[in-house]
Amino acid sequence: MALSQIAAALSFYVPVSALFLTSRGLSFTEIFWLESVLLASILATEVPAGVWADRIDRRWAIMAGYGFNAAAEVLFAVGQHFAMFALSFALSGIGLALLSGIEDAYVYESMGDGADEAAVGVFGHLSSLGIAAGVLAAVVGGGLATISIDLPAILSAVAAGLAAVIAWFLPACAPDPAEHGDPTPIRQVGGALRLIFRSPVLLYVSVAASAGFVLFNSVYTLNQPLFTAGAIPVSWWGSLVAAALLLAAVCNHFADLFEARLGRAGALFLATALGGIGFLLMSLPHPAATIAGFFLVIVGMNARGPVMGAIANKLVDSRRRSTVLSLMSTLGSLIGIAVNPVLGWGADISPTATSIGLGLVLLVLALTWLPVARKYLDNPSHANGTQDGATEAHHAPSGERLAGSPPAPTDSD
Repeated sequence: MALSQIAAALSFYVPVSALFLTSRGLSFTEIFWLESVLLASILATEVPAGVWADRIDRRWAIMAGYGFNAAAEVLFAVGQHFAMFALSFALSGIGLALLSGIEDAYVYESMGDGADEAAVGVFGHLSSLGIAAGVLAAVVGGGLATISIDLPAILSAVAAGLAAVIAWFLPACAPDPAEHGDPTPIRQVGGALRLIFRSPVLLYVSVAASAGFVLFNSVYTLNQPLFTAGAIPVSWWGSLVAAALLLAAVCNHFADLFEARLGRAGALFLATALGGIGFLLMSLPHPAATIAGFFLVIVGMNARGPVMGAIANKLVDSRRRSTVLSLMSTLGSLIGIAVNPVLGWGADISPTATSIGLGLVLLVLALTWLPVARKYLDNPSHANGTQDGATEAHHAPSGERLAGSPPAPTDSD
């Protein structure tokens, strides 16, 4: 799994993606529309993918996901107009839908009985490996772009193909037939939806935290006009992205230590707040502030992943883990589809004002997380939306339980 994630993380074009797309005649509005195409594709395929993975074998879903991602990268490298890039982003969305929550569920299941205790550390270590690959890709990609803007995209396609090949060697993760408490996919989705809407923590992570990723991810496009306005040379961009990712990798490597010090609620609050402060700093008319803000956004964005993965996986039982995680991501994607065109419009008019708006929204999200976490996160019965803990997840067959918890049934993107 780690090798596939590392190869897939070698996105050499990331530091210059906006330059690449604008060189093909796209505006910032069109670039953010591509992000909405991506999210719409995820929205259409993520829930069926999660149901399929829970009922058949998560390995097949992961293999297919890396395959779609490779096809998307090839099309991106050879694209010449908006329609080709839209198809590339649509294929990429299918690939992400087959990977997002399903990969987390696959890893969590592989940890066995100590999953909850080890989750933040394991997710953090895997994340740091992927980020480290991104560091290498950013340095190489930034350098290649000074030779030809096409080279980073071509090399990314090669790396994506390698990730797809490696994924074929993953061990099976077929569900136990005894775990199929939901006789039909429709009832499985219905049960997962009830679980999400009865759990304030899962609902918050679905809507606020997952949708927050859309805001964080805009940094990879928004930083480029802000870097240009700050007279930061293009030859520096790859190295700056690499340095920011390296710092994020170090932080994620020690994610379990941050969790022990701050708790899961405090760690997620800090990560989201760092992003808000970072976007505000990026809006200041000074290169040092722009660079420092960019670093904070990258660190905050990557630090959220291990914590959210651990929070969500703990609350979902094995038999529907991929389904629930996929649904949570889907709810966040609904917001992203609406938000991305607004971000593109804002970036075309004023990247500075857009950065300020993003910073303020993320700070609000960070502050609203605290009362939810205080009331529900450390109270298992309240976290599942009941006073006695008798949630949908607790109607699992006898013997089923959440990894790492006592022998009682359990429940996450």
